[in-house]
Amino acid sequence: MTAARPAPGGPPAAEDDDAGRWREAARLRRERPGWIIVWLAPAGEFHAYKRLPGARRDTALAAATAAGLAAQISQAEQAARTPPARKARHD
Repeated sequence: MTAARPAPGGPPAAEDDDAGRWREAARLRRERPGWIIVWLAPAGEFHAYKRLPGARRDTALAAATAAGLAAQISQAEQAARTPPARKARHD
């Protein structure tokens, strides 16, 4: 007996879908060195972790899609590069 395969053009089987998400996580790891990126199948989310410069704690991000996680990583990296605003002095 063989496993049922989805019809051409139909939705992928769940295990194929998970495999594709793991491949997306691996691609993000290659594109974003220094980040720990995983697909958490039970949660249905991609997660990313990294200690950014100047941060006291690790940054933890989560998104339902690889593209959403990539956008969050870009925002976090940009925010880490932006110097904090200086307080105005009142003399």
